[in-house]
Amino acid sequence: MGYIARGSFGGSNGALSAIDSLAPAGPKQASGLNSEILAKYIDEGFLPTGKRIEQANTERECLAQAIYHEARGESEAGQMAVANVIVNRARSGKFPSTLCGVIYQNADKGRYRCQFTFACDGRTDTPGERRAWARSAALAETVYAEYAKGEKLGSLPRSALFYHTTAVSPSWSHTFSQVAQIGSHIFYSPN
Repeated sequence: MGYIARGSFGGSNGALSAIDSLAPAGPKQASGLNSEILAKYIDEGFLPTGKRIEQANTERECLAQAIYHEARGESEAGQMAVANVIVNRARSGKFPSTLCGVIYQNADKGRYRCQFTFACDGRTDTPGERRAWARSAALAETVYAEYAKGEKLGSLPRSALFYHTTAVSPSWSHTFSQVAQIGSHIFYSPN
């Protein structure tokens, strides 16, 4: 128990401080920790460290898959822009709130009914190009770290939620504002 005691390492303990922040205002109880405070802490998003690590690894894997399949032939800036759209969607409140949720949204609806073609095209998602996969995984690591800290990433505005390749001209592209073209992708924000 000594490892979580206040000041045990000459500083404050982040876990106890987080729990204390949920305590009602007023006189402090002797222990500062009771079942009501712990229940509130759990209800407001507590996850054991192992579960947080598992979720982070899954999110990075999903992001690496998307970068690889959507932009592996692009420059780092082009790959970053694709990742930027995924993060923007997760933060927008208009799409699922996780990176995997954004990437695999509607993938269960059938072939070519999802947001990112690779997620529902019926082909294997196993990367076939080692170097491209290593680049995608490294970029996903960097992007996820920035995303998890709430930092702005990339060069696209947070409003950029859509893109397509220059090889196509989807009907929806005329209803949004073009914000950038990077490599073979054009990026849009809703009006």
